[in-house]
Order: sequence, then structure tokens, then C-alpha cells
Amino acid sequence: MAQSFDIPDSTDWLDTPLSLLAPLENSLRCQICKDFFANPVLTSCSHTFCSLCIRRCLSNEGRCPTCRLQDQELKLRRNWIVQELVEQFQNAREPMLSLAKKEAARLANGGDDTQQPLAKKRKVGQIEQDNEPEAAESGSQRMRTRSRGVRVEMSAQVEEPQIIEDSQDDDEDFVPEDGLYPCPLECGLRMKEAAMFSHVGVCTGQKAPSPAKPQVTFRLPAINYSLLKDGQLKKKFRELGIPEWGNRSLLQRRHTEWMNLWNANCDSRNPKSKKELLKELTIWEKTQGGAQIPFASNADEIARKDFDRERWSSSHDDDFKRLIANARKKSDAQIRSTIPGASQGLKENASAPARPMETPLEKSDPVVIDSDGH
Repeated sequence: MAQSFDIPDSTDWLDTPLSLLAPLENSLRCQICKDFFANPVLTSCSHTFCSLCIRRCLSNEGRCPTCRLQDQELKLRRNWIVQELVEQFQNAREPMLSLAKKEAARLANGGDDTQQPLAKKRKVGQIEQDNEPEAAESGSQRMRTRSRGVRVEMSAQVEEPQIIEDSQDDDEDFVPEDGLYPCPLECGLRMKEAAMFSHVGVCTGQKAPSPAKPQVTFRLPAINYSLLKDGQLKKKFRELGIPEWGNRSLLQRRHTEWMNLWNANCDSRNPKSKKELLKELTIWEKTQGGAQIPFASNADEIARKDFDRERWSSSHDDDFKRLIANARKKSDAQIRSTIPGASQGLKENASAPARPMETPLEKSDPVVIDSDGH
């Protein structure tokens, strides 16, 4: 049984009452990967794409995929407003879509839902009688509406806000009851009494820095591969910490992909670590790099010295004949198009029944040859 995948798409809104949200969601998706914008950037021609998607396109073609104008990676700028719109829409998408699908199902069933009973209505006179005891209170204002004449009471008394004073002495003297003691050198660490003496001997009095997620602060520049030899290029790979195996063409493609991954990560609000980027590079190696499964190529088989040409031609003889017949039909059609009335005459001849070919001897009288040769 084939496995089915439910991939979110802008067409999910078409069968719901909120079908107008389909073009809105489509405008928040990248036109290259068809997914929501991931770290959107703005090109010099004012088109928005994912940072990684447009960097890959520019490294291969150097043109914008939408308008085909020339562009450069250095001209890309972050589009923060689109990033915020995408995040807010993604947070609200699931609840809105579930409500829209429920409403579509209700309309498909004919809208026969149980309605809640309405609240009982009271007469205007009864409402006025209920409000008369309240009208006797002092310090109140009365206001009569034009529609029903219901008196609304508004309190004139304003409650004064209570001010609670905060004591800072209690916060300074607070000590958590966890059985630990602070370092006397004020390094910010707390420990048990048995470990205090060994810690004081090595403590410098400086607070330990809190572990922070590594941030990418610089971008990788593009390099001219023609100016670097193989040894220099592999040395560059060792400095970057990426694999250096493979031929020169593979090395150039790997460096381009690593540069795109690294620079796109610089555009992220929450950059990934280098270890995570290396995992993505490994996935690229298995799908498009040197570690991908090679496919059988007919060109490699034909180039071999022990290639059997006769067996190849006999097995593909029908294909050759079909190609030759198609080429002849195409050339005949081109010739007929250049001669006026040729195609119409050929059609008439094709529709007429075929007749046997008559020779001149069949039309003329029989020839008699005498003895003198006359």
C-alpha cells in the first residue's frame, strides 16, 4: 500500500468558506521551494525568496528566477516584515483551517445544527419595575435610551487604587533553603560546605560565563577557483572543516553549497550551529554530491573498447527505422509547405482510388512487321 503524505498547501482553503485566504498563503510561500519563507531576503529587483533558495539560484545562473534579471548575492537584504507575517500566519493557520473545515462540513450537511435556545425576553414595563429599587440609591446617574427607555445606572464613586509598598530589604536577605552556600569570592556559584575549601583555592572571583548558543557573525566570500591549485583548495577545505575528498569539480560544488548554507544561516534570526550545518552538507552529499548512488549511463557503455556494435544496432534497429521515417515525413512536409497548392493536390491524389498504370502499347493499334522489316 502506497504511503500518503498530507503536505500543507494553499489549496487547503479552496473547499472552505475562507477560500480568499488561498492567494494570501500563496503570497507567503517561496516560488522556488513552494514552502513558507525561511529567512526571506529581498533581491535588487524587489522579489522575495528564501535565503538558501535564492543563493543557490544565483550561484548557478546569476539571475532572478522571476524576472530573469542579473543579480548578485552581495545585494541580498533581509526582509524582516515578511518574516514576521509568515510567523504570525503559521501560528494562526491550524486553528483557522480547522474552523473553516468544520463550517464547510456543516454547510455540506445542509446546515442542520442544533441551535441553542434563545434567552427569554421580558417586557419593558417589567424591566422598569425591576430598576425602580436601584434608582433610589444615592450618588447615581440615570440615562434613558431612545429605543426602549431602559434606565442604566452608572456609579459615580471612583475606587481609589491601593498602593502596596515593596520592601527591598526582604529580597536582599532572602537565601534559598537548598543546603548550598555561596562562594565568598563572589563568583556566583553555590556549593556544599565540604566542597567550599577546594573551590576557594582555585577560584578567581570572576563570574563564569553562561553557555550561549554559537552565533555566526561573518559571511564566507566567494573565491576564484581558477586561481587556486588542488593543494591550496584542499587546504582551504581543512580550514573550513568540510570534507576534501573528490575531484576538482566536486570540490567546487561542495564549497559552493557550503558557502550557501553558511551565508543563509547568517540571515537567520536563530542561527544553527556548525554541527547542524555539517549534517545538512552530508545530506547534500548523499543526494547531489559525490556520495550519491551512480546511475547507469549508456554513454559510458558505448565508450568501452569491448562494446558490441552489431548487437547494439540489431537491438535498436526498429528505433533507427522509426527515426528515419519521422525525419523523412518532416522533410516532405517542409517541402510541401514551400510549394503553393502542392499539399492540396497530394490530398486529392491520396483520396482518389489507385488505377493500374497504362503503357503506350496498350492504347495504340497492334504493330505488324512484314518480312522486309516494314
